[in-house]
Amino acid sequence: MSLVSNNSKPACLLCGNSDCHVVDQLNGFQLRELWNIANYEFTIEAWGAIEEKTAVDLLECQDCRFRYFDPKFSGNEAFYRQIEREGYYCPGRPEFDRTAVLAKDRGLRRVLDVGCGSGFFLDQAREAGCETNGLELNTVAADKARAKGHRVFSQLLHELNRDETGGGFDLITLFQVLEHVSHPVTVMKDAARFLNPGGIIVVTVPGAEGANRLCPWNPYDWPPHHTSRWRRTDLRQVAVQAHLKLVKADGDVLVGSWIEQLWLLHNQVAPLLGKNPHAGGAAVPKMLSLIYRKASLKHIFPHWGASIYGYFQKD
Repeated sequence: MSLVSNNSKPACLLCGNSDCHVVDQLNGFQLRELWNIANYEFTIEAWGAIEEKTAVDLLECQDCRFRYFDPKFSGNEAFYRQIEREGYYCPGRPEFDRTAVLAKDRGLRRVLDVGCGSGFFLDQAREAGCETNGLELNTVAADKARAKGHRVFSQLLHELNRDETGGGFDLITLFQVLEHVSHPVTVMKDAARFLNPGGIIVVTVPGAEGANRLCPWNPYDWPPHHTSRWRRTDLRQVAVQAHLKLVKADGDVLVGSWIEQLWLLHNQVAPLLGKNPHAGGAAVPKMLSLIYRKASLKHIFPHWGASIYGYFQKD
């Protein structure tokens, strides 16, 4: 297959450096094959700029080592409309419990959840005594959140103003958001405009350094779904670029079943790409998962879970 490549590589989405190199590449046909494994078949409209012969490069900045994709491959409205199904907006993420406790302990009253989906975190925030506000562009998900009594805005963050929101917020959450956007630093700056004195921005992104390395060709970690890969050092960098202070950076505890799931997914997708599967079939990951749980290895690998997170405040 003759690929259509992008000779003009985009600058780093984090630091703006224009010097980058390709560390991995898939084409549009391969990406379609990977999504078929996940039982998705998107329309041409949803694929946007990714045609079957399009080369989709994973780039690494030569300066800050941030890994990212060309933002022109980011998912459009049609993609996110078609990807939504039961389970896509997960009701039980670790960051929901952790942040609801944070809000209650610190008396963070007014909450804005950017990318609130159908309102699962807002439900918990309300139980913690918060005034709940969300921002969601997916109209179906936004209507579900509104039906539960949450106030939901349907504009982009930079389109909001304080008159419309009724003032600033004590807690602004961006759960699994920055890896989807083309300008993460701008999003953080936009969020900071609405942050009350003493307030906190909570960011959660998939962690590129933990167990997710077991399946480097997970379709969810490639365009049109994700536009970047994140490490804890990248959270420090985004704080510098957005003129914020990173007061905490950590990772979720690795759940043993995640080892098995990623291992088996890799062994499904690797042959489609002409890559080698992990050895041992289904028996090895099941054994590793069991050993991890029984030996309480989470104390040895405390930050290797699915996501990493950071707490940001104004300088």
